Amino acid sequence: MSDHSEAFTSPDTRREIWAQELSVVAAQFVEAACRARNGDPEATRAHVAHALSLLKGLPSLGPTDTHLLSNRMERVTRGGLPAWQARRISAHVEANISARIHITQLARLVGLSASHFCRAFKCSFGASPRDYVLRRRIEVAQALMLTTPAPLSAIAVSCGMCDQQHFTRSFRRIAGETPSTWRRARQGVLQIK
Repeated sequence: MSDHSEAFTSPDTRREIWAQELSVVAAQFVEAACRARNGDPEATRAHVAHALSLLKGLPSLGPTDTHLLSNRMERVTRGGLPAWQARRISAHVEANISARIHITQLARLVGLSASHFCRAFKCSFGASPRDYVLRRRIEVAQALMLTTPAPLSAIAVSCGMCDQQHFTRSFRRIAGETPSTWRRARQGVLQIK
């Protein structure tokens, strides 16, 4: 989190954000364990790499786009957001994951027009702002599904999804299976030994 954004958040809010981020990292490690158990070393490495990039505070799209991440992190992205702007955007998304997040709101946060912001965001994060926010919501939902007994409808709303149906469609598109199937399979891993 940048110095600019820390001035606007309370210590309690920062603790909640850090706890949420650690839950997402834990969910990525659980997913890596599931992939390893199923004999998929490439997916295992991708989930571990994603968890480590989250721990380092690097912008990340998740394991499905790991090859994009490694290429993007190796070179300086021309036309992208400066590091402080990327951190401010990431912090804002994490703090407001359950609320509506408008592109114009994000652009104003860093003093750019919406169109310029979208181009710079894609250069920096490797995805559109909408796709990035959706993936972060799904990752937070995965963490909640592993750490709480809350029903999927409550998790959907707490992650900023309008309803469970939208959540299920988005989750299936990103994770490859329905939320209930994903949760059942991972809860079994957590209860082993």
